[in-house]
Amino acid sequence: MEILEFCVTKLKSLEVDKFELAFEKSSSLGIEINDGKLDHLSRSTDQGIAIRTLKNHRMGFAYTFDLSRNAVELAMRTALEIAELMPADPLNDLIPFTGLSYPKVENYDRQGLEVSLEQKIEIARGVEADAKRQDPRIKRVRKSSFNEARGESILLDSTGKQLRHEMTVFGASLTCVAEEDDDAEMGSDGRYSTKLANIMGSGAGEVAITAARNALEGLHAGQAPTMTCPVVLKNSVVADLLGFLSGSFSAESIDKNFSLLVGKKGEKLFSPKLTIVDDGLLTDGTSTQPFDGEGQPARLTTLVDGGVIANFIYDLYYARKHKTATTGNSSRGGVKSPPGVGTTNVYLKPGSRSFDMLVADAGKGVYITDLLGLHTANPVTGEFSVGASGVLIEGGRLTTPVKGFAIAGNLVDLLHDVADVGSDMRFWGSVGAPSLLVSKLAISGA
Repeated sequence: MEILEFCVTKLKSLEVDKFELAFEKSSSLGIEINDGKLDHLSRSTDQGIAIRTLKNHRMGFAYTFDLSRNAVELAMRTALEIAELMPADPLNDLIPFTGLSYPKVENYDRQGLEVSLEQKIEIARGVEADAKRQDPRIKRVRKSSFNEARGESILLDSTGKQLRHEMTVFGASLTCVAEEDDDAEMGSDGRYSTKLANIMGSGAGEVAITAARNALEGLHAGQAPTMTCPVVLKNSVVADLLGFLSGSFSAESIDKNFSLLVGKKGEKLFSPKLTIVDDGLLTDGTSTQPFDGEGQPARLTTLVDGGVIANFIYDLYYARKHKTATTGNSSRGGVKSPPGVGTTNVYLKPGSRSFDMLVADAGKGVYITDLLGLHTANPVTGEFSVGASGVLIEGGRLTTPVKGFAIAGNLVDLLHDVADVGSDMRFWGSVGAPSLLVSKLAISGA
């Protein structure tokens, strides 16, 4: 706080119209177990200050990880020098936090941080042991991990008003190998929560169960036939697709024509079964905090409402440009980059159909459990052609594992053809999704 107060005093003495300070500190713990023994243990702490200055509608930005007075003063002068070189933009502004009210967010687990290191090592060791107990075909565990992160953010505006938030995230993950005869398959899973209690016990057990199941379901995979058929998309696959789609809701992407949703607001583009939200206030969300990267209150924004493109997400700059209000979606990727438009906790709302019901409703088709190469999909057109693996669905039940086939189509068409939504929603990091039944999809196999 002493160095931040020094910054405020110094910046007020310089010839700037407005300024903003962002302090971030993160501490992490990483544990890895191999064959019951501690294989890796690491601790790290990073902290830094980012500075934005505004003068004559010119924005400057600089940062420093050195918090000595000399280094911070150099960063302030660098931000001013950069501002002088940047083009003037009447939309540039730095809004004070005065008069804003913020929601109460509790995602800091002090008790979890105080749990002994030995107990946290035992969590990772227990996940490994649980995975090996699932099935005799689970022959090896490649990595069993426990991770812990603590973050602190402080924002100060030109008046010296301060916003502060602390949060924690705990996680357990595992990758294992199933072997039978001459075949081997790998499976993995991970769970994350802002509360350690959600990772200990049953949470860690679910990681072992799911990772083992993911490895076992791919053993002795054959080839899928070429066909157009119904498919059930595994909830993790839907989360991958949603993560890819979420960038298209950014007002910055819309403005730069780098989105498949340009000009689509208000259109019923997807299945009426689909509702997608961005929730900066989600309980236990790993991206939940009371304010965004510009100090604006966090909130929930419905992106897709019954298949209709309802809203985009905005920071202050693009809200001014599009003559609307910010949605509290200014995001910082640490102190090394200025804030920009970004999602918080994005999820597709679950339905009422169980996974088994979706499979039964599919009749004959494919249950897709994994995608390869989704990053090659076109973010502007939505066109994709990617590798996949899964399990054949015959007579409304799962039968033979298959791999090495491809699926192709358009993401908009795929989401338009969703026939039903599962009840099995869960989160992978800050993206959550249930399984989906899609009425038809092109499969390129044998």
